[in-house]
Amino acid sequence: MNIIDFSIEKGKHISKNTNLNQQTWSDFEKEAFNKRVILFGGGACAGGYFKRYGDSLILEGAIDNDKRKQGLCLDELIPEAFELEAGKTEISDVSLLDLYNQDEIVIVITSTNFYEEIALQLEQIGIKSYFVLLIMEANRRFSLNTELKSSDNEVLEKIQFAEYCCQEKSINRKKIFFKAYGDYTDHGKYITEALLKIRSDLDLVWAVTDLGTDVPEGVRKVFMGNWKRFIYEMETSIMWIFDLPVPEYVIKRQGQLYIQTKHWSSITLKKFYLDASTFQKVPEKIEVWKRERELIDHIITGSDFDTVSCRRGFEFQGEVLQYGSPRSDGLFHEKENRNKVYEYYHLKKNCKALIYAPTYRFSKEYGKTVPESRNVELNFELIKNTLEKRFGGEWYILVRLHPSLANDFEKAGTPEFVIDVSLYGDSQELISASDILISDYSSIMFEAAFVKKPVFLFATDLQDYIANEYELLIPYHELPFPVAESNEELEQNILKLNLESYKENVESFLDRYGVHEDGHASDRTAAFISDWIQKNEVKECRLYRS
Repeated sequence: MNIIDFSIEKGKHISKNTNLNQQTWSDFEKEAFNKRVILFGGGACAGGYFKRYGDSLILEGAIDNDKRKQGLCLDELIPEAFELEAGKTEISDVSLLDLYNQDEIVIVITSTNFYEEIALQLEQIGIKSYFVLLIMEANRRFSLNTELKSSDNEVLEKIQFAEYCCQEKSINRKKIFFKAYGDYTDHGKYITEALLKIRSDLDLVWAVTDLGTDVPEGVRKVFMGNWKRFIYEMETSIMWIFDLPVPEYVIKRQGQLYIQTKHWSSITLKKFYLDASTFQKVPEKIEVWKRERELIDHIITGSDFDTVSCRRGFEFQGEVLQYGSPRSDGLFHEKENRNKVYEYYHLKKNCKALIYAPTYRFSKEYGKTVPESRNVELNFELIKNTLEKRFGGEWYILVRLHPSLANDFEKAGTPEFVIDVSLYGDSQELISASDILISDYSSIMFEAAFVKKPVFLFATDLQDYIANEYELLIPYHELPFPVAESNEELEQNILKLNLESYKENVESFLDRYGVHEDGHASDRTAAFISDWIQKNEVKECRLYRS
């Protein structure tokens, strides 16, 4: 369901200003005759304007109150503006209106949530000629008794556009398309930066949900909400590097290479995808990963154990590239990462930091497809005092929730030394900047162990988790980390930690599972990619024919 369908279904098209409720497209077209049209709003709803008019009406300009959108072109945000002349219109602030007399312009307000506030804003600067896109579209549909567009039709529209791109657009043999579980992060981030060190001729494209995301020079960003541009960039790339499944509507063309990195490091605690019984109860998830199995050319793995578990989880029999865990390279730059994280959160440099990174649980109500948050059971005061008693110095506790729950942490009432770092983009930088990690069942535990940092497990629901959540690939009590099921037990584990014995146990464990991280996995991966592109640079890429 698109934004207009959703807004009409929720009744957002009914304004408190009754004069607005009568607006129609016909009224707008009469008013726009011999006037200059300006869009107010660069969000998804603006697609309704381009879908209706394309380039048939001359668009004079575009405005948005969101500073993050100002300076961007409409076709960067709105799929329906893609490949239109009007899509090249740059978004400005409201001062654009100062350039015109009010009787020579007509405004189309495209916001679905704030159109009443924008109308008032326009009234206050003397502009009376404005129309609300959502209201006009709702009135059109109701006059025709038109049903809301179904999600099936939306998927079909995307598939048709993908076919169009495959039939009419050539592949750029130096373009690589990245998508990660988050904006510019995970293995893809480190592979990108390794590629930038060895080549300057590649077109490196990242799909992001926020166009304000920082990326290095030499990287382009594509807005995920602009599905036309997203599909176009994918279909015209020679290579895809993803840690999530490829969207169902994208077509893999002959000659394209798909590298799946998965979104964990060289060892994971839990069964996943087609190897997990939880997936057997969700047919649509099984179909997604069976489709992935057919599309993937290579999987990047970090250990013997990782290779074996990926072959089961993906049911993949193709070539595995056991180069190490690219994102784990970031762990080997502690000084740089510590300075970066401490500066970002304005932490005192002489203090130490513990990172607490628990994972989610499945919803008891909705089952094993929906994650739910839990109360943070860590006794912050007790653990801080224990750390200071055992290791000395002053300590911060950084709380890092799983990305699916990143907005759920209740900071109110927590001590000042507790810092919510859930929305920080790179978990490896956080681990590298911290001195100790506490987790429960998250595979983030292993990444701290790669660089021999102390890891403590705090699992208050251990028996319930093992019985009712994920199946484990490694027996929990065979992990080389002290396990506590209460704050008091955790306190004792911290106090009695023998660092030398701990490091020996970790080293033995990693050797047993074939994990040998050295900080150069991304270099090896980048070298493979560069060599592959060079070898395939002159090969023919055929256009897709349905």
